[in-house]
Amino acid sequence: MERARQTLKWNQRSELTQTLFVIALVVGMTLGGYGLFTVSMGTSNPLVVVESESMLPTLEVGHLLVLQARAPEQIQVGDIIVFNAGYHTKPIVHRIIEIQNVTGEFHYYTKGDNNALSDPGYRVHEDIIGVVVLAVPYIGHVTLFLHEPYGFAIVVVLFLALLILPEFFMKDEDEDEDKEIDKQNTTEQETGNA
Repeated sequence: MERARQTLKWNQRSELTQTLFVIALVVGMTLGGYGLFTVSMGTSNPLVVVESESMLPTLEVGHLLVLQARAPEQIQVGDIIVFNAGYHTKPIVHRIIEIQNVTGEFHYYTKGDNNALSDPGYRVHEDIIGVVVLAVPYIGHVTLFLHEPYGFAIVVVLFLALLILPEFFMKDEDEDEDKEIDKQNTTEQETGNA
C-alpha cells in the first residue's frame, strides 16, 4: 500500500485530486461489477424498481427486483416477470397466469395481483426482460427519488458540497498550521536574541 502511495505521489496531491481519484475508482469498480452482474444474470437489465401498485400485496412501490433470464420452457405459471408491452412506455411487472404452446412458440398471459383484469393479449419470450428471483423492499425508493427533478438536483448539490467543502477546511487548517509555525519561529528568534 505504501509503495502505491509513493508511486502515485499520493501525499503530494491536493485533497480534491485525491477525492476525485477515489470517486473515479469507486465508479469504475461499480460499473465493472454491474457489468459482471448483468452477464451472470443473462439480461441487459437485471435490476428494476416497482413503480406501481399493480402487484400488491406481493410487491410494493419501491421494491428493487433482481431479474434473471430464463429459457422459454423454464418459465412457469406463477412466475413474476418483467416485460415490455407495446401499450405501455415502461416495463411492466406482472405474474404469469397461463402459458400456451402455439406451434412451438410460448404465449405467456399475465395479470397484476392487484388488478381485476388480465393484461391484453399475450407476451412472447422476446418481450420478457427477466423473471423476478429476488425482491428487496424499500431500496428502490432511492431510484424513484433520483427520477424526480428535485431529487437529482439535491444529490448533485450534496455531491459537490462533499467534494468542495473539505478542500476549504483543509486550506483553513493549513493556514492555521502556518501561522502557528510562524509564531513559534518568531518566539524562538526572540528567545535567541535575548
